[in-house]
Amino acid sequence: MSLSRQVADAPSFFLGAPDRKFPAALVFEDDGCRLALNVTAQGPVGLAFDHLEFTAANRAERSPEGLRAWANKLAATLTYLMEPLVVLEIDPLAGEAELRSQSPTPRGDLLAYYEVRLRKAGALRLSRVVFDETTRRRRPADCQVTVEILERLAGDLVACAG
Repeated sequence: MSLSRQVADAPSFFLGAPDRKFPAALVFEDDGCRLALNVTAQGPVGLAFDHLEFTAANRAERSPEGLRAWANKLAATLTYLMEPLVVLEIDPLAGEAELRSQSPTPRGDLLAYYEVRLRKAGALRLSRVVFDETTRRRRPADCQVTVEILERLAGDLVACAG
């Protein structure tokens, strides 16, 4: 069963357990792909997680050009997140790429944005960061999505991984 279908079929995790303790690990696997997130809260329409890890283990290691193509494809596809993503940097020596929100969301003295790190072996980490303009410091923040957005994200990550 596909990752997105598994997410769609898991409403009992999101909605059915009012006494669930958090954080709680949630893992989906299919055909060499793995989606794992650390859920920090759930509600009637969605959930919050501190980060999401995706791996496509059955894919070949990417060249710097392949890594750039993967990053560009993700930026073009994941347009439904709060802020559009842009490719910030490709490090060919480390075999990594970084994407961030093009325009962070301001809330008072805070700026919140998505950060996505790709590794040439087919691993991706998506997280949200808050930057405090007063203290000039970054700190992690929870990502908040509906179950439908998580389902779509799972399918898009598999499709973009090639």
